[in-house]
Amino acid sequence: MVNGLVRHTLSMALALVAALLMLVSPALAEGQIVPLPIDDTPGPVVNEAFYIDEAHYEDPSIQVSIEKHHWVKSDCYVARIKIADPSQLRTASAYGFDRKQVAAVLDMANRMNAVVAVNGDYCYYQLTTSTCYLVRQGVLYADLMAKGRDMLIIDDKGDFHILQACTQEKFAEFTQGMNIVNTFSFGPGLVVNGEQLAPDYYAQFNGSDGRHQRTAIAQVGKGKLEYVIAVSEGNHESYGGGLTLPEWSEFLMTLGVENAYNLDGGNSSALIFHNEKINAVSNQRHRKLSDIIYFASAYQE
Repeated sequence: MVNGLVRHTLSMALALVAALLMLVSPALAEGQIVPLPIDDTPGPVVNEAFYIDEAHYEDPSIQVSIEKHHWVKSDCYVARIKIADPSQLRTASAYGFDRKQVAAVLDMANRMNAVVAVNGDYCYYQLTTSTCYLVRQGVLYADLMAKGRDMLIIDDKGDFHILQACTQEKFAEFTQGMNIVNTFSFGPGLVVNGEQLAPDYYAQFNGSDGRHQRTAIAQVGKGKLEYVIAVSEGNHESYGGGLTLPEWSEFLMTLGVENAYNLDGGNSSALIFHNEKINAVSNQRHRKLSDIIYFASAYQE
């Protein structure tokens, strides 16, 4: 009789807790995290209720926080991202990765229901100059090796691999048995396996010594679904002095990442959060591009 009473009391208590959870947050009580398909479909529509404030978003599948820093001669914006499943790290094109069209980064981000997004590596340009081994969302679009350039490879676990001074032979050996989801051919690697590269390494890359607006994406550590997007302001006095590549890599090192990769910068640089471009807002020369990298929710209500 006593045991039955205890069981009944416990059952009533659990029922009350469940009812309170439903009352306080019905979405959290009813929803679930569902991995997204590895294809070019958009993520789920973002629930506005999960934007905590102008710098934070959090649902059960993804957390995003926006930070502002100043480094050397430039303001920098950093998005720190944690996801529940590797499929939430995604890429999208303007109108197809095998087509020449371009679009505004903000428009692509909105179309894909991105929680946070950044410009990619302008893959259309890479394709037209035959310097691109291009895999996006698991589909191989081009196998033209960017000889001598660094390649970023993202596998199905969401891990970053930076293959330096890439050749066909190095790539084949390095990726044997790897399930590749996305590749990028802009570069260079800024932090590789926790090591910042020597300044003279950057001499051949992308306006190394000049002060420019910069973009990078990074993973905190292999096996961790934690990422960083960083953008610096450019060389226009109204929004910063810009950074050289060595300065840019130094900044990425301060963010505690294991692998960081340089993406297209200058007027291509665009960090999108809550349906707005939050960097270089005074710069009206926003370049239309062929591709973006974005993070989507996997929370299904």
